[in-house]
Amino acid sequence: MYYQSFTVVGVVNVPTLDAGLISLMGAPVRIRAVIINCDTTEGNLIEGWIGTDRILQIYDYNLDTQEETAAATAPLSTNKMGRIPIEENIPPGQIFKIGVLCGAVANTLFGAYEYGPAE
Repeated sequence: MYYQSFTVVGVVNVPTLDAGLISLMGAPVRIRAVIINCDTTEGNLIEGWIGTDRILQIYDYNLDTQEETAAATAPLSTNKMGRIPIEENIPPGQIFKIGVLCGAVANTLFGAYEYGPAE
């Protein structure tokens, strides 16, 4: 199992994708999962793409966040999704990308791709 970190800084009213996980001709990969959290929850859509095919779409409300409560410096959430299983081969020459489609308020994603050799 291998891991590649990513950060996606969202932009208001703009879909923003990271550089992605590349599957090479000589070394095709399988995306196992995305380990992810966000700095705040704003109702934005998190998307995962292989090439031009969207294979993941989930609201940031479902993810763990680094946002703190107003009354304490404790995380607002610690029991939401932190690992999203994907289990898809990425065809050689294609890229798996994660991104955020922000609305009126942007947020930032932090995480890592969990991947291995294609099956």
